[in-house]
This record gives sequence, structure tokens and C-alpha cells, in this order.
Amino acid sequence: MPNPSSTIDLGRLDRVTTPAENRQRLAAALRMLRRDAGLSTRELATRLQWSQSKVSKTELGHTLPSPDDVAAWARATDAADDARDDLVDLAIREGAQATRWRQALAIGRRRKQEELHRIEQESSTIRVFSPSIIVGLAQTRAYAEAIIRRGRKYGLAENVADVVDARMARQVLLDDESKSFVFIMGEAALRRRLVDDTQMRNQLEHLLSLTARSNVTIGVIPFDATETVHDYHGYAVLGDPASDDHSIVLVETVTRELAIRDTEEIPEYLDHFEALRAAAVEGDQLRSLVGQIIDAHSRP
Repeated sequence: MPNPSSTIDLGRLDRVTTPAENRQRLAAALRMLRRDAGLSTRELATRLQWSQSKVSKTELGHTLPSPDDVAAWARATDAADDARDDLVDLAIREGAQATRWRQALAIGRRRKQEELHRIEQESSTIRVFSPSIIVGLAQTRAYAEAIIRRGRKYGLAENVADVVDARMARQVLLDDESKSFVFIMGEAALRRRLVDDTQMRNQLEHLLSLTARSNVTIGVIPFDATETVHDYHGYAVLGDPASDDHSIVLVETVTRELAIRDTEEIPEYLDHFEALRAAAVEGDQLRSLVGQIIDAHSRP
């Protein structure tokens, strides 16, 4: 017999004002479906053939479920058809969120860095493509400060040093050898004059030092590379669909932050990333190219 889900106020799901609220309402609704069905997280995981961890993270709002996952959850808990359809629709809307920077940074840029750090902590693999600036996890403090000073300043009035501290704190993840990092940049990222020559040399030398880490891969697409795809824009893919309970693609535009969790879109980004990487130089070729650019920054 279908579960009437009488304890879930589904109408409220259409009146939320922020993506975070939408996600938490969806999680709460799914949790109520499980409880109304009299199932433990372990029992529901068995029905869905998921890990218990995935069930728990989904109903706590740590993982955004795909529309197919929501439909499966509803079937497994004998949810009423209207409840299932409303929740699936919400999951579809949440699959790709475009949040205005004014709204996303209302909590402050330091908090935004800490939020990003939390997502990175939950990701086994972090892939970043940045066509024209050094990847955040590979930045020196001086370079990071220069980037942050040029960035968006919506929201709270904050000490820049505090925001830089939060960005630099994220780099502790590089010490976790259970995680894999792949950073692909355009040659322009290594040549732009965003800091003075001494600071840029330090940044490039730091980049070279990261190549010695077994869990970090760095590639640069030279100006004269033979490329097979357009670069379009920078983005980060946090998590690996093959091994993580969650994955997300983050894209920055001038006015909005785009968060993509759609399980059909993420593989497209992974394919695009690998096509970009195919044109990049790594290893000894990378070190040679970076060495040449360091010399260029050393000349008056």
C-alpha cells in the first residue's frame, strides 16, 4: 500500500529561497519517507542496493541524489505518486544550480573557502582546469592574495588576510595520499603578470615542487599545442562518480556560481577534461616549459 507521506509538507519545497534550503528540504523529505515506511538506513540500503553510507549522506543533505535515485528511494519506501513526482522534480532543479555571487558570498569569502574545503575533503579525486590563472590548491600565499584582491567583494566586509588563510588551509589536502589531484592549466596562467616577477618566480617554483608529489599531476597546455576541443571556461570536478557517493562540477561566471550535480552532465565534463589533458605537457616536458618561463620572469 502506498505510503501517504502525510508528515511531509511537499508544498514548502516549491517556496524555498536558496539552493541550500532546497537541498535540506529534499533530504528531510527523503528521511521522512524512510521513517514513515518503518525502514532503517541499513534496510533501505539493502532494498536500493546502495551502501548504507550513501543512504545516510543523502538524507543528511551531504549528497545530492540524482532524479533516478530519488525515484528509486520513493519506490523503495512505497511513496505516493504525487510525493515521488514532486521530489523528482526538485532533484532535477537542484541538478544544476546557478547562484548569483551576491547571494553565494553573503556568508563571506572566508566561509565560502571553508565550504569548498569541506566538499574537497569528501572527494577522492579533484580535477581542475584553469585556462588563465594558477589553480587555487597550487597557489602561493602572495599569488592567492593577488587573486582574492581582484575577486568579488559581495557580502561581509572581511580582512583579506583571513580569506587568504582559509584558501591556504585547503592545501593541507595535498598531504593526503589517498586523494588524487589533477591540475590542467593553459600556458597563459604561467605568464600573466598578476604579481611581481619575484613572486611569480616563487609561484612557478612552487608549482614545480608539487610535481614531485605522487598524488599530484600537473599539466600545462602550451600555446603551440595541437588541441582537439575548445577550452570554453575553467571548472573543477570534485569527486569521482566511479568511487565516490557524490560528485560535483563547479563553474564560475562573471555573475554566478554554477554547481552541477547531474549524473549525466558530469561524465561530459570528465571527457572534456581528458581531451584537454591530452594536449597538455606533463613530467619532464612540463618542467622544461616552466623553467623557460621562470627565466623569462627573471629578465628585466
